[in-house]
Amino acid sequence: MANNYPIRRNGYLYSPGTRAGFLRMQRQGIPRPLFSIEDKLAAVLRSRYRALTRKLLRDLRAQCRQSNITLDAAPEDDTLESLLKFFDDMKKEFEKQQEENERAIGRVNLNAVANTLEHQWLEEDQEEETAYFVKKIDDVLKLEQKDYLKRLLGDADGKTAQILQSFAIDKQQFFNENMDAVRKLYLDNSIQRIRYEEDDLKRRILQKIIDYATGVTDTLEIHKLAVETYTTSDSLARLFARDQMQRFNKACTLSTFRSAGVTKVKWVTVGDVRVRKSHKELNGKIFDVNNLPREVDDYNCRCGLVPVEWAD
Repeated sequence: MANNYPIRRNGYLYSPGTRAGFLRMQRQGIPRPLFSIEDKLAAVLRSRYRALTRKLLRDLRAQCRQSNITLDAAPEDDTLESLLKFFDDMKKEFEKQQEENERAIGRVNLNAVANTLEHQWLEEDQEEETAYFVKKIDDVLKLEQKDYLKRLLGDADGKTAQILQSFAIDKQQFFNENMDAVRKLYLDNSIQRIRYEEDDLKRRILQKIIDYATGVTDTLEIHKLAVETYTTSDSLARLFARDQMQRFNKACTLSTFRSAGVTKVKWVTVGDVRVRKSHKELNGKIFDVNNLPREVDDYNCRCGLVPVEWAD
């Protein structure tokens, strides 16, 4: 029976030509990240995003209680369901307030809550909270690094295989000395981008509070935002994991090429309908290995690079 495209396999969205394109790239020496390792990184990220959501809601609940915004006196419970119920009850309490002066007092208190949380979330140093998380990501990158050189040298056939096998270097020694530096670079990059995503979530929650407190909106939608954030953590973690693995693999490849004397590389796309127009226009073009187009760092880029010229 014919497939109804697009279809999803191993987290990838396939259109006609996608599988053939990936196999063609692999034959040219462009190894893809291993799905099992992507899954591990996605699981680490998913856990992080969900834990962060619960933490932000706990902080917000604590500040609301301290400001006497709600009469809720239930015992502390850190489950997502309990946290969401708290904000749902708080919203209903606000809706019951008919007198404008009572509503205004509640909004003033909420504005104070937002100010406190802004300092707590965006200004305080939270390095110690990320140490365990950073180690988990580093462990995943080490797994991808472990067999990468073998895959790089083993996937290619034809001209690319000859070039790879002709490298006048001790491949394993080079890999051991240089890939740790590449991994650290991408670990730092991952953490920086993840912190950006986390700060964005904090600002979105703060904006919801401020909009209500200042009268921009008449409803407090913290409950809705929390549910959306929690339920979309799977897709966000998957997309981020795939992007980081692709970037890490590309960085490993380029570092190997440069140190082995490659001077020119050819841009190769998957060749399916999902290839971005600007990337499609680069397909087959030759570039200096140290002067690549900016598209090489585009988010979730599936393109690869293969050597075409190298120094003796």
